[in-house]
Amino acid sequence: MKRIAVSIRNRVFSESIVMMLLQTGDFRPIRIPSHPPDMVLIECQSANPEIILMDVTPAPSETTISQRLKLIEKLRYELPCCKMVMLCDEVAYPELAREVMRAKQAGQIDAFFYASVTAEYLTAALDSL
Repeated sequence: MKRIAVSIRNRVFSESIVMMLLQTGDFRPIRIPSHPPDMVLIECQSANPEIILMDVTPAPSETTISQRLKLIEKLRYELPCCKMVMLCDEVAYPELAREVMRAKQAGQIDAFFYASVTAEYLTAALDSL
């Protein structure tokens, strides 16, 4: 079972993803706060996940791509074997989706998913990391 930290601001969406991951039997999801960044870092150090799934949004400032990438730098230092994954809404924020894609191309994150992805694809892709 892979330990996966879910750091998503929208509580309903976060809980849905946690429930979906639990249903597969392949994951042990841990819901952690999406902000403040120091709390995310502390919670991730404590949970020692293999994957961190975090959302990226234009607001609040803690979940913008620039702040998430700063947090990922710190997380990589503390958890070098952990995979960093971003989730964004490509329909509501198309430019942000392009920035997330560029972060993957630049090697700043290990994977990204759009909010429109199916549950089956998301779980299969996360399991393959």
